[in-house]
Amino acid sequence: MIAIIVQIKVKPECLDQMLEAMAENAKYSNQEPGCQKWEYSQHLTDPNQLAIYEIYDDAEAVQAHMESEHFKRWFAVAPTLWESKESGRYQIL
Repeated sequence: MIAIIVQIKVKPECLDQMLEAMAENAKYSNQEPGCQKWEYSQHLTDPNQLAIYEIYDDAEAVQAHMESEHFKRWFAVAPTLWESKESGRYQIL
């Protein structure tokens, strides 16, 4: 299995829009075959810092997610809403 961890620093004026986009992405991502979990969280003391935690069966499931229409919609908007983004892919042992 593969875990993807993403940390996003959202522009303060864009937080509500980002949270709406995240909710839509989570809704559809969690329905994908091969996606075991797709969740997002908000930092306890910095509301503009969000984290995404995704778990997929394999690389093919990750690729299917990246090619999905809901991911494309999210990625068309999300980069305009964040100040920074860091992510990594990990093999679950």
